Amino acid sequence: MTLEYIRQSLFFFRRHFGTIARIQLPFIIGLNLLGLVLHSGLDADSSQANTATAVLMLLNLSMLPLYWGATILFLQSAVDNQPLTAFQAVAVGLKYWRRLLVTYLLTGFAVTGGLLLLIVPGIYAGVRLVFADYVCVLEDQKPVASLRQSWAESDAYFWLLLKGLLIIFGGLFLIEAPLLYLAERSGYNTAWSEAALSVIFDLLGTLVTVYGFRIYSLMRSQSTPT
Repeated sequence: MTLEYIRQSLFFFRRHFGTIARIQLPFIIGLNLLGLVLHSGLDADSSQANTATAVLMLLNLSMLPLYWGATILFLQSAVDNQPLTAFQAVAVGLKYWRRLLVTYLLTGFAVTGGLLLLIVPGIYAGVRLVFADYVCVLEDQKPVASLRQSWAESDAYFWLLLKGLLIIFGGLFLIEAPLLYLAERSGYNTAWSEAALSVIFDLLGTLVTVYGFRIYSLMRSQSTPT
């Protein structure tokens, strides 16, 4: 069953790849290019490099809810056969920026706290809170309510979510790691090549969002009275 939902997610991802890319790539490419500019000529261990890294982290944190929210809105619009354009998705996503940012931060705190408790609790918390972003955007819930609802509704889908996410993350890692190794061995392991791979695999990582959305949609369909 897990593999079937992954197959469906892959099909959906391929079918709507163009719009997903138009939503995400301006942000992903922009952040990677900014990273190259900020770190250009800096010693990796210098205080300036550490400051540049902190600035990038803050910018990424502030941009992430915008293109994640836009992606979630597009996924739902495609399912409803009323697909938004990339511009429309980002424009509507602005409405949920602050709410989704707080949801993301609270989820991050919960997962980090769990990871500090011997890793397994962090993984468990991360899976149980997977629905929070979808609830926040698609059901217009506030951050704490989104986390509570995700925790309550994801219990029956825990293993389906965990197995699917592990397969997708593992698959992407098994593709990316050899490419990084080959680039290093061939002498092409430059900042630009690393940035290019980062852009590609950040975009491919959207498959995780698509899979989570597929299981969220399954949950909603099974909980809706007929």
